[in-house]
Amino acid sequence: MFKRGDWALLLEVGGGYRTVAKVGGGVVQTIRGFLDLDALVGAPYGSVLSSSLGVRFMALPATIFDVIEHRFKRKAQAIYPKDAVHIVRVAGVGPGSRVAEAGTGSGFLTAVLAWYVRPWGVVYSFERRLDHLRVAVDNIRSVGLDPYVELQLRDVSASGFGLAGLDAVVLDMGDPWAAVPYAKEALKPGGALAIFSTTVEHLVKSLAAVEEAGFCEVSVEEVLARRWKPTLGEVRPETFGVVHTGWIIAARNC
Repeated sequence: MFKRGDWALLLEVGGGYRTVAKVGGGVVQTIRGFLDLDALVGAPYGSVLSSSLGVRFMALPATIFDVIEHRFKRKAQAIYPKDAVHIVRVAGVGPGSRVAEAGTGSGFLTAVLAWYVRPWGVVYSFERRLDHLRVAVDNIRSVGLDPYVELQLRDVSASGFGLAGLDAVVLDMGDPWAAVPYAKEALKPGGALAIFSTTVEHLVKSLAAVEEAGFCEVSVEEVLARRWKPTLGEVRPETFGVVHTGWIIAARNC
């Protein structure tokens, strides 16, 4: 049953349009007409709403990824869910983890990390640009994850993290190689390092820094996700989609 303040995924019945909106948020505008979100308060999951244009929408509880995709404000380049979840895996992030992230951006990856460290963990996220940090604050608060995130305006490539004994450090920034030595200082023995690189040059410089710092169990992986058309009689790969986005370096503090 929906409660006021929940996020709802609204799927056009018989169509391809989808959006996310907050239950109890009054009337919202979509390209399919206006929808009254107050009508969903107390309604069961799967309820159907009709827009002002007569378009019917089924309402389902939105996942954290639905909200990030449809409702997060974007100030900086955002990491794709396929890469964010892979980073969670290789960094061993889970309930109770203490994680540092350098390169908050708009908070997309920050939110995913915070979702996984709940209910006892914390994400220390560092950003060097105030305009990016302000957007991230709003995004993180909109999904109620602010109790698990500590945001700081700080250039870790110049001054380090100021932390120790971390379970994982994630670098998603323009010059991660400059922060690698500081990441090693901040990690506990056996802690995990994950770096997201978008170009070959970026990847090579990051790998060189990881090797020089003495990390072990180093790996490089690229995550490819290809959507298929799920229509009976027409099942085949989609013609267009997101393929290459970057590489993920994973290593352990040895």
